[in-house]
Amino acid sequence: MAATAPTVPTAADAATTGQISFSLKELDVGAGFTWGRGRLVYGGRTYDFTISGGGLVGVGFSRIEASGTIRNLTRLRDFDGTYWAVQAEATMGRGRGGKVMENNHGVDISLTTSTRGARLAAEAMRVTLHLRQVA
Repeated sequence: MAATAPTVPTAADAATTGQISFSLKELDVGAGFTWGRGRLVYGGRTYDFTISGGGLVGVGFSRIEASGTIRNLTRLRDFDGTYWAVQAEATMGRGRGGKVMENNHGVDISLTTSTRGARLAAEAMRVTLHLRQVA
């Protein structure tokens, strides 16, 4: 009988623990700024959140609509935090894309995006997601 090496789980293997959607705006002149609002569906409830942050090396303005899935969210408080992503965008009019972000609690967000505007960027992006009100 042949021995097989154990497999290491990846983010794609983790179970989906929530859904996310948001709208944001990105404005760049070298350094960029990002801001917006969104909704998290987790544990059968909906939570509003804000987004702020930015990245380096871009020029232009775009509006982004995004939706996606969350993995590895085991406690609601782990959602808040700084998420990192590396992305490239070239939008002239309208565009589509994808993005994967992760925070320091190991929460992964996989997104599908739709953009409008005129923006060219290749950046390391850092955004903070913060729940607006938790009862």
